[in-house]
Amino acid sequence: MSIQTTLGRASFFGSTNGQCLFRVNAGVSIEDALETISLLQHYSNQLTLDAAMSDKGERYSWCALYLGEMAKALLDDVNDSLFVSRAEP
Repeated sequence: MSIQTTLGRASFFGSTNGQCLFRVNAGVSIEDALETISLLQHYSNQLTLDAAMSDKGERYSWCALYLGEMAKALLDDVNDSLFVSRAEP
């Protein structure tokens, strides 16, 4: 049985010319990726709560957005990896 890994297909934060600035690396174990997604989402949620409760919330908002985008890209890549492995004979 082989260890499932990320495919490196998902990317995030596009630039003005349509290229993405960041990409998920291929070959990361699904277990490590899921743990990282959980951490990224946790910190994004904490920053979002801080932003909602603070008079200066905008300084937290961008950080939360970036963490959320990273978590989503990693989750999309994990999902693609799991879908591809189910489609293989």
